Amino acid sequence: NEKLTIARRFGATEIVNASETDPVDEVKTMTAGRGADYVIEAAGITHTFSPAIESVRQGGMVVLLGKTDVQREIPVRWGAMMGERVIVRSSYGGARPRRDFPLLVQTYLDGKLMLDELISQRIKLDQINEGFASMGQSDVIRSVIDLQS
Repeated sequence: NEKLTIARRFGATEIVNASETDPVDEVKTMTAGRGADYVIEAAGITHTFSPAIESVRQGGMVVLLGKTDVQREIPVRWGAMMGERVIVRSSYGGARPRRDFPLLVQTYLDGKLMLDELISQRIKLDQINEGFASMGQSDVIRSVIDLQS
């Protein structure tokens, strides 16, 4: 899977392909039954939130970055919320755009922030519907709309 390969290039130390194996079982196997210290859910797919919480160890931290419909209910086993697990829901975090955006742009221009590797396709504005349709494909990470062409 292309996304898993890219995750490794970006520094992921352990990767679980949830389409091929049960992610909770796989994490428990990797950690001798303990669970992960940190789990980051970034997909925003409703069926990935619960396994993220189930996979973290007692005292570990789950960061829910993925966005989903705010009206959608996410089933979570109550016992998975116990054990002093820290569950953080991030929505843009503590960023300050006036301060942070120039810093991020400069970091990118200095070659220290890999963004180009995240762009899977560039589309024209009149291809926007196809671009949205492709978002669910496993080989598409991010699309960029080219307004110049």
